[in-house]
Amino acid sequence: MSSITYPEPTITIFVSQRNGKKCKTHIYGWCEEYDLPKICSHLKKTYNCNGAVINNEEYGETIELSGNKKEEIYKFLLKEEICTKNKIILRGI
Repeated sequence: MSSITYPEPTITIFVSQRNGKKCKTHIYGWCEEYDLPKICSHLKKTYNCNGAVINNEEYGETIELSGNKKEEIYKFLLKEEICTKNKIILRGI
């Protein structure tokens, strides 16, 4: 991605059960400076899944991906230096 530095957010990765075996991965806690549609598009291409940017009343802008992508997103956030380990919260399944 780009080499622009932004304030470090506390990002939460949450996995919820849809129906049966299917899961959704929600990523929220982003700073307003991040281009979420661009990040979502990159994640969808990289991890071969569907996804969208959703405006959630409780959490603000959220990236929602199909499937359990918790570990992949965690590694992506560290690799792209969006967050450090102590600023990522993992929740859900």
